[in-house]
Amino acid sequence: MKEKCLKLLRAKYFVPILLALLILLQLIHITDVIVNRKKGYHSDEIFSYALANSFYEPYLDVDSIRGTIGKNHDQYLNHWFSGDVIRNYVTVQKGEQFRYDSVWYNQSMDRHPPFYYSVMHTLCSFFPDTFSYVFGYVINFICFIVTQIFLYKLSRYLLKSKYLALCVCALWGFSTGAIDLTIFIRMYCMLAMWTVIFWYCHVRLTVTDSRPLRKQLIPIVIVTVCGALTQYLFLFLAFVTAVCFCIRYLVRKQWKVFWAYGCSVAGGTAAAMLIFPAYLPNMFSETEHAATNFWWQFRICVRYLLGAVFPVSESILIFWIPTLIAVFMAAIIMAIPLLYLFRDKKPVIAFLGKLKNKASSLKKFRFKKLLTAMAGKFRKIQFPTAVIFLCIITIAALTAYSIAFASMFYIERYIFMLYPLTAVLIACIIGFLLSWSKYHKQITAVILLFVTIVRLPATGLNYLFDEKGDIKSVDAMTTGALCILSACELNEVWMMNYLPAEMYHVDQVFVTYTGAEEECQSELESVASDKPVYLFLQYPEYNADGSYLIKIYNKEKDILEYSSMNEKEYEKIYINFYKNLSIAKEFTYIGDYVMFSRDYALYRLA
Repeated sequence: MKEKCLKLLRAKYFVPILLALLILLQLIHITDVIVNRKKGYHSDEIFSYALANSFYEPYLDVDSIRGTIGKNHDQYLNHWFSGDVIRNYVTVQKGEQFRYDSVWYNQSMDRHPPFYYSVMHTLCSFFPDTFSYVFGYVINFICFIVTQIFLYKLSRYLLKSKYLALCVCALWGFSTGAIDLTIFIRMYCMLAMWTVIFWYCHVRLTVTDSRPLRKQLIPIVIVTVCGALTQYLFLFLAFVTAVCFCIRYLVRKQWKVFWAYGCSVAGGTAAAMLIFPAYLPNMFSETEHAATNFWWQFRICVRYLLGAVFPVSESILIFWIPTLIAVFMAAIIMAIPLLYLFRDKKPVIAFLGKLKNKASSLKKFRFKKLLTAMAGKFRKIQFPTAVIFLCIITIAALTAYSIAFASMFYIERYIFMLYPLTAVLIACIIGFLLSWSKYHKQITAVILLFVTIVRLPATGLNYLFDEKGDIKSVDAMTTGALCILSACELNEVWMMNYLPAEMYHVDQVFVTYTGAEEECQSELESVASDKPVYLFLQYPEYNADGSYLIKIYNKEKDILEYSSMNEKEYEKIYINFYKNLSIAKEFTYIGDYVMFSRDYALYRLA
C-alpha cells in the first residue's frame, strides 16, 4: 500500500491534476461569493464596459479626468433622453463590433492603457446589444486560472518543492485578496496575471537553462508590452526588477546578458508607448502625492497586503508580540523569589545547575562567530526572493506616497498586483526561518494549509458592495418607466454613468441637480406619457448640527456656494418643487435607496 501511494505521488500527472482540482474548487468558491454575497457594483466596473464599448463617448457627463465638459453634456443634463443612451453606453451595437479605434480614443481620454478594454470589447462584440456581468467575470476567471498556473511554476522554482508550490496556490486562491481581485470587474486581475508571468520569466533567467538567451528574453518582451498596456503600475514593477537584474549582471560582468536583457525590457516599454501614443501624458496626468503622513499610509498598505493573504495583522506585530515579551519577562521576575525559597529542593538544584552550565558556555561565545553564522544564513536567500521583496516594498511605498488611503474607499485595488507575489514571499520567509529544521518544508506546508483552512470563510471581503436601503433593486420597478435623477450638487451628476447598473431597462431619463429647478421646469413638464414616473432625490450632506448642507452652483462665478437649512425649509423648497410639477399626478414616498454609497429618497410621481 505504501509503495502504491509513493508511486502515485511520483506520477507525472498527479500534481497537475491536483492543481486543476484546486483551481476548480477555488472558482466554485468565488462563484458562490458572486452569486450569494455580492450585492452591488463599483462605478469603475460600469466604466469597464463603457470605456470598452461606448462608441467614441467615454463619459456621458463632465470629463472628470481633465475637468472639461463632455461633448454631450448639454444633451444629457437637464434634458429628457432615451434609455437607449445608457444601454448603448455599456454595450456594443451592431455595426460597431471590433472597433478598436473607439477603444483607443476612449482610453486616451481616460487614465488607463487599452489592453484590458480591448479584450472586453472583443468579448462583447460577439454579443451585440447585450449587457452582462458574466463577460467581465469570464475575463477574470481566465486570468485567475493562468495566474495560478504560473504562480505554481514560480513557487516551485523558489521553494524547490512542487507540493509546497501547491500550498502557495491554495493559500493565495482561497484568500480574501484573491476573491476581491476576481470579483472586481476591472483590469487588476489581468494585471496580477502579467505580474506573476513576468516574474516567472525572470526566475527562469536565474536558473541554468539549455535554451538560448534569445528564447528566454522574447517572453519577457511580450509580457512587458502586455503588462504595460494593461496598467501603468506594471512599469514601476518592471523598472525595479530590471534595475536589480542589471546590477546583478554588471557585478558578474555578464556584459552580453546585461545589454540583451536591458534592451529587451526597455524595448518592451517603448513598444507599449508606441502602440498607445497617449501613454506618457495619461501616466503623469495626476502626480500629486497624498497629503497624509507617509509612514501612516505605508503601514496601511502593508496591513492590506498581509491581511489579504496571511492573517498577520499590524496589531500582532505592534501589540501582541511586545505584550508576550513583557509577560515572559514578568514571569522570570516572579520566578526568582520562588527559586530562592525552594533552592534546597532537588528539581530546583538541577534546574539551577543547567542554568549555570548555560551561563558558562555563554562566556565562550564570540560575537564575530554569530555575525559569520548570520551572514552565512542570509547568503542562502535566493536573489529572486530578495528582489520580489524589494518590488513589493517599493510599489507599496509608491502607492502610499501617491494615494490618500484615508479619503478614498476600496483603495486596495492599487496593490492588487502584489497579492500573489506576497503569498509566495510569505512562504519563502517561513521556509527560511525554519531552515534549521530537517523537516522545514513539511512544517511550512502545514502552516500554509492551516492558514488556508482558517481563512476559508472569507469574512474580510471588501468588494461585495452590500449596501443598505429600503429597496434592494429598482431595475424591475423602472422597466419601461420614466426616471428623474436629481443630484444634490453639480459635481454629483456623474452618477448618470452609473445608471446602467441600476435601471438598465428604463424608458427615459432626466438628470439634474439642486439649484437647477427653475431652468429645467419646462423641460421636465414637456414629457407626456402614461408610463410610471419615478424621482430619485439625492439627500444632501449634513452639518454638525443635523441641518442640511446645500451646495448651489453659481454659473456667473463658476463656484459652489454653500448654505444651510433645516428639514422643513428643504422640504418646502425642493420637495414641493417636484410635488407641484404637472407630471406629478401623485407623490408617493416609496423608500430610501442606496446607489453606489449615495443615499436617495425614491418617490413615485405618476
